Amino acid sequence: MSRAKIAAAALPSLVLAPLVPLFMASCAETDEARPTEEDASSVIQPPEVDASSSDAGDAGLDCDAGDPDCVSNLLSCDEADFCPVPSAVDRRYALTAVWGSGAKDVWAVGSGGTITHWDGNAWKLVPSDTPETFNAVWGSSASDVWVAGSTSTLLHGTGYAGGSATWTIETVFSGDDIGYVYPGRLHAVWGTNATDVRAGGAPFGADTPDGMILGNLLVRAPSDAGSAGWDVLSGLDGRWFDATVRAIWGSSARDVWIALDNGNEEPWARGTVAHGTASASGDPLTWTSVDSKSTAPLESIWGSSATDVWAVGGNGIVRRFTGGKSFAIVDGVPTTVALRGVWGSGPSDVWVVGDSGTVLHFDGAAWSEATVAFPLGRKPDLKAVWGSGPNDVWVVGDAFALHFTGKKAGR
Repeated sequence: MSRAKIAAAALPSLVLAPLVPLFMASCAETDEARPTEEDASSVIQPPEVDASSSDAGDAGLDCDAGDPDCVSNLLSCDEADFCPVPSAVDRRYALTAVWGSGAKDVWAVGSGGTITHWDGNAWKLVPSDTPETFNAVWGSSASDVWVAGSTSTLLHGTGYAGGSATWTIETVFSGDDIGYVYPGRLHAVWGTNATDVRAGGAPFGADTPDGMILGNLLVRAPSDAGSAGWDVLSGLDGRWFDATVRAIWGSSARDVWIALDNGNEEPWARGTVAHGTASASGDPLTWTSVDSKSTAPLESIWGSSATDVWAVGGNGIVRRFTGGKSFAIVDGVPTTVALRGVWGSGPSDVWVVGDSGTVLHFDGAAWSEATVAFPLGRKPDLKAVWGSGPNDVWVVGDAFALHFTGKKAGR
């Protein structure tokens, strides 16, 4: 563990360090192709199609009507569980993460430096002044919001006010004695309060006079002087140095779960899960490996309590921890597509989303597939889910923001 110097700079002065071959593979997997000439504030939403029209079943299709990944018959928002809401995002961009402090304060982020905010009435784009893809968003409150793209674009905001937001960038490595910086893609950010924040991703590093500092996890915590600073962690308790952090969640500062892709060291360990616990507040976490029973990467992790933790990943994988030394394989999941996000309001109200427009719900006893009022054409890949409660749930993906407001009458 090493304490890295921190400097907060105004975002327009952001300068991205070049990527070196060592880190190109980790970044390439998440960078979507994105336009560079057009104004990203341009709004292109799914086309409006009158479902009552006799041509509605055939118009606008860019896929085979017999393909299960193709929408050829429209549902209205009155018929479907989830309805698309204009996200203010150009359809060439993808939304990758969503989080909010409440029903009227929701953030979604994505490719092309996209940040959009829901105020209870509409989504509105918020400038980020960077084209880099954001992969995670989290906050401790409406006035303390973190957006993570890479170690060069870890943004901190003080909330949405006056129709916009102000962002500063946290510089992980700074100072005249810092040599070349090797940025790493960040995939997760989570914490328990404004000074207890964790951000993780692909391995990153910097040349210093004392040698190379390498890490894959940042931990923000008060220093001895009382101010908040970042610790750069290389692995956890001497393990998983070359792993990529995919997701972070905890029930408290003393109970933290991290999903890691450790395929660089052990090809069969792409679904590694580490559990950090501490016996008393303020004590360092002790990390142990918990068998996920998955060789595929786990993309998202969430729990309703310390003894009810869910993880999802490739090939329709859903795992659940209720105690002991391993996760249980969850049966009855009605899909084999890659699953990207999990969230719930409790152990009997869990949502899972993934590729090909997949939205699944677990009611404590069985799984069901939610209906969505997608436009005609190929179903979008969905990346993340969050809600303020059981009847206010958001799902985001390929420029889509889908809203659930409760089961419809008669359904």
